[in-house]
Amino acid sequence: MLLVILETCLYYKPFNFCTAGYAFIVNTTQGEPDVKETKPEEAKHETESIRMPLGAHLEEMRRRVVYSLVSIVLCFILCWFFKVQILDIAKRPHKYAMEKVGLSTELQVLSYQEGFYAYMKLCFITSVFLAYPFVIYQIWQFVSSGLYKREQRYVLLFLPISYAAFVVGGLFGYFLLIPFGLQFLISILGPGIQPIITMQDYVSFVFMLTVALGLVFQLPLLMLLLSKIRFISPDKFIAWRKYAVLVIFIIAAIVTPPDPFTQIMTAIPMIVLYELGILIARPTKKGFTFLGMIVGGGLMLLFVFYFYLTHKGGEVNLLDTRGEVLFMYPEGREWERVSNHTHFRNGIALKTGGEGRTALSAKKGVYVGMDENTEVHFLDPRKIRLTSGQILISTKGLEMPLEIDTPNGRIRTQGGTLNIVAKDFVTIVTAVKGDAILFMEGEEKKLLEGRQHKMSIGGEPVDIGAIITWSEGVINKPEGSK
Repeated sequence: MLLVILETCLYYKPFNFCTAGYAFIVNTTQGEPDVKETKPEEAKHETESIRMPLGAHLEEMRRRVVYSLVSIVLCFILCWFFKVQILDIAKRPHKYAMEKVGLSTELQVLSYQEGFYAYMKLCFITSVFLAYPFVIYQIWQFVSSGLYKREQRYVLLFLPISYAAFVVGGLFGYFLLIPFGLQFLISILGPGIQPIITMQDYVSFVFMLTVALGLVFQLPLLMLLLSKIRFISPDKFIAWRKYAVLVIFIIAAIVTPPDPFTQIMTAIPMIVLYELGILIARPTKKGFTFLGMIVGGGLMLLFVFYFYLTHKGGEVNLLDTRGEVLFMYPEGREWERVSNHTHFRNGIALKTGGEGRTALSAKKGVYVGMDENTEVHFLDPRKIRLTSGQILISTKGLEMPLEIDTPNGRIRTQGGTLNIVAKDFVTIVTAVKGDAILFMEGEEKKLLEGRQHKMSIGGEPVDIGAIITWSEGVINKPEGSK
């Protein structure tokens, strides 16, 4: 009985209903097709000429599936040889976000096998994307034998547009949503919190978000298809607009991390795509105006978030400058001399020369004096990184403690004054006023007012030559001894 049903379905072409919607592309762009309609007798004759036995259909399907699997396996093997380079490309949004907040860009693994599984998943995902055009071609080769020539033309026009929309959605996530979303999530953690981002979690997160955005960008095509096959009219889409916005924000909350920034960045393109779907289904002057307003408002909102994350001006103010003082922005590669036109903001790095000194305020109540040959990075309002040199830092009336990262440990202070000298192997911290908390090698120590502490990792440097000199007479036997 099952064989009879399958044979009947193949004979009466079940693809007709699905592919009938593809006609919207030609109708929308070129008007009514100028080809002659196929008569029922001609269609039946065409079907009879390409009709195949059920066994032949199953054999053809098996062959196409094997070809597709072989292509994925070959791409997987190729990706495995370049797995490190692929991970570097996938890590760029993570690296961008972590560099913006001054944290390590390395991914962590929590077990011996986690890295292997993460690489397997990464290579499999990449191989599927690489083999996707070939897999689609194999599907087309199997399905095309059951379609009329006019339907084949519709499908060939629809598939490239669908694939391009998927790629655009993935690129939107890779270049915009993921890096700025990660930066926002990390920046709200505050001081004293060290995020541990595992390789497995990051690969899964990027894959899920990229695929979700790729599918979301298919929304206008889906709406147009439903409209052209008269399943849902454009008036219904307009009437359901407020409910659609609610559903869009729910979907954005599901596929993105639970923070308002990434949800809004995901929801705005979805709303624009929904309005674009309405406009394509029924082009009107009012629709174009409404879509333009949504796009303009969305771009302004995204610009505000971008400016907030990348600039945050007014947090760093230069008070005095003597001698050579250089600056560099996070995205910069070369040091430039400070001038009256320099815009100071979070993320800026300052460096003084051999006779240079400067004083500045990092935020309200935080004052920093930089000695000569000193380099300081102002990461955010609550974190400073001293790379080398000497600073005198004063904090008054802070609601949250201020953290200072050094090559040999981390310092936390609130309402005190500290003098910090960072050298290659040791950092000397003096509590001029108030107390401070020192973090080094997993230990926490309290530095009292008027005291000094040397922070060093791996011990303090010693004179190895002196040890060798005195030990020569002990280890080596004197001449003439037995």
